[in-house]
Amino acid sequence: MGDAVLCLGEGRFTGRVGSELDDRLQVNVVTEPSVSAATPRLETDAIDCVVTAGSLPDEGAIDAVTEVRDTADVPVVVAPDEGTEQLAVRAMRTERVTYVPSTADDRLERLAEHVEERVDSTLTPQEADVRVRSFKRAVEQAGHSIYITDTDGTIRYVNPAFEEVTGYTASEAIGRTPRILKSGEHDAAFYDGLWDTITSGEVWQSEIINRRTDGDRYVVNQTIAPIVVDGDIERFVAVNADITDRIEWEERLETLHDATRRWLDTSSETGVSERACEQLDDLFDVTSVCIYCYDDSEEALVPRASTPESHDPEPLSSANERLWSAFEAGETRHVEQPPGMLDAESELLLPAGEYGLARLTADDPAAFDAPDIAIGRVFISNLEAVLDRLTNYRALERQNERLDEFTAVVSHDLQNPLSVAMGYLELMDDRVDDDNIGKVQESLERMDEIITDLLWLATEGKRVGEQQSVSLRNRAEQAWPLVETGSATLAVDGDLQFDADGERLHQLFENLFANAVDHGGADVTVSVGPLPNGSGFYIADDGDGIPPEKREGIFDSGYTTSDDGTGFGLTIVERIADGHSWSVDVQESADGGARFAVQL
Repeated sequence: MGDAVLCLGEGRFTGRVGSELDDRLQVNVVTEPSVSAATPRLETDAIDCVVTAGSLPDEGAIDAVTEVRDTADVPVVVAPDEGTEQLAVRAMRTERVTYVPSTADDRLERLAEHVEERVDSTLTPQEADVRVRSFKRAVEQAGHSIYITDTDGTIRYVNPAFEEVTGYTASEAIGRTPRILKSGEHDAAFYDGLWDTITSGEVWQSEIINRRTDGDRYVVNQTIAPIVVDGDIERFVAVNADITDRIEWEERLETLHDATRRWLDTSSETGVSERACEQLDDLFDVTSVCIYCYDDSEEALVPRASTPESHDPEPLSSANERLWSAFEAGETRHVEQPPGMLDAESELLLPAGEYGLARLTADDPAAFDAPDIAIGRVFISNLEAVLDRLTNYRALERQNERLDEFTAVVSHDLQNPLSVAMGYLELMDDRVDDDNIGKVQESLERMDEIITDLLWLATEGKRVGEQQSVSLRNRAEQAWPLVETGSATLAVDGDLQFDADGERLHQLFENLFANAVDHGGADVTVSVGPLPNGSGFYIADDGDGIPPEKREGIFDSGYTTSDDGTGFGLTIVERIADGHSWSVDVQESADGGARFAVQL
């Protein structure tokens, strides 16, 4: 043959196409990677047929056909690595374009047949018959359900996939309309829109819920296109991709998401178990569901929630080796025909860490496949995380209750007697001239400071109020007179604007100033200034400083090296910094004293 075929595309499949055509048809095969690269050949050479092969998106394949046609009026064979029903329909509707499905086992042979038919612009009746038979063969071997109707909707042809998916045989479907597939899920407006689209010559595409002969519903991504002959619509072709599995998977994922959201609204282990039981029953096609929670006092798995079909399950001990071993090992286990179980052919065990176990049973030995087990693992992992959160929340509640009790004791049982003692001591001081009274007064005042600091840590802690823009210089200078500083000196080296709770910032300055005076001496110089690049600020002194080996514990509650200190001042500083999401670190100052750097 003296015919020339232009192959468009790259990759191994394109190379195989070229070799097949060359060996089988003895045609002159030319390969180009793209239409743009092939344009000079299309403009100057006598090309009898163009083949688009290789990996192209649907729109890319159709765009390639359009570009070829804009340059030369030649027949085109579309043979993609992967293709959808939309691409198949568009190829079928385009004049002098043939589509070879990517799923066909003998795709290279069929491709060669189509090319051989296309190289002549005029087909003999015999060649036309071959073409029709080839097209029918392609449709019948397609994986998607396909049917063709008259313009009034009467079905004239269905392929084998249609029979397999719908349950209707060809003889049962032909002569009837697609209404036999109606599920009742869509209203009249839905079908009116469909008909308005295809009767106007446009392609209609949407997801649609149909019904099989046995009553089961399924979801397809349906594309319907008109078949036009000499400008008139003669038939409609519908290609249906079954997406039921995908839709069900999406629904199960949504159920998982909803389950986690609902658990977070539940405040008890029993409440979470009851909801988890309901959700597992919805997620899986099962006979029964039971949620067991581990009980320390009974050393057993105690049923917390179950479906009615579980028949009042009993607590499980280590004597139940099958379930107990799954719980202890923390392993998801699928058991087909569990021994000793007369009411179940299949069992799925989902352990939830230290909390317990979910047991699902079904009548079908193969009820739980790999996707089911994966869904179960994600479900139980989320459940375990929520139970962890619930446990931590309860622990925090108990801690807060103890803290409230402690605050009440300190406030009432300690502070009140201390106030009475200080009152009596003041009366004695007026009547008795004794130096020891002053020492007692100092001890009582120190006790009062300790109690005040403890109450602040217990009731305020890291709590920070509304933050506003503040000036480092102004706040430091305002806090300095509130501390007994004696002859100490404050030096503010520069300014910085940043957001802070002004009251808490004052407390931070007051505690650090007091710490500098207490440890640096009466004539200490305290410096305040911004850190480089405005990343924070520092408070430094020229006192004796803090040895490196002692810096790690200085923020611990009760830590002090002074006879007069409460041991809580620097703890309060750290809590205020944490409340602002700042960090505070102690270093050595340029003068050998202590330097506290606060990073904003």
